[in-house]
Amino acid sequence: MIRRNECKRRKNRLGGMTLIELLIVISVIAILAAIAYPSYQSYVLKSYRTQALADLSRIQLQLESSYNSGYNWSSLVSGGVCSICESPTDRFSFSVVSQANKAYIIKATAQSGTGQTKDQCLTDQNANYISLDSTNTVYPEDCWI
Repeated sequence: MIRRNECKRRKNRLGGMTLIELLIVISVIAILAAIAYPSYQSYVLKSYRTQALADLSRIQLQLESSYNSGYNWSSLVSGGVCSICESPTDRFSFSVVSQANKAYIIKATAQSGTGQTKDQCLTDQNANYISLDSTNTVYPEDCWI
């Protein structure tokens, strides 16, 4: 006859997590998120700025290709909205102006409602716009690199 010793029965432990282990995991995730989220926001702002720079160049190419003793940008930019641009209208507002010493200046002004004004490139120069003119002079120069 086989005897069973009830006193030395193996203790079955549940395979769950303790509260301390759960708190450690949550704190590690919170630290990683605190480091990663500002970097992510910086890359998002930079990507919108890069798209606006490409749109400024696109407008300039369109103006130069349709030059016929004068620049006509009324079909390209109207009321801050660019018809050939790919930038979201809630991030940048486009304008083309003419001055006495330059044929045109194309500006992309950051909109304040979406946080694009927090872009380090635009706030370092105390200006909330990027521009390109007919002589290929860019402002601010650090943004175009």
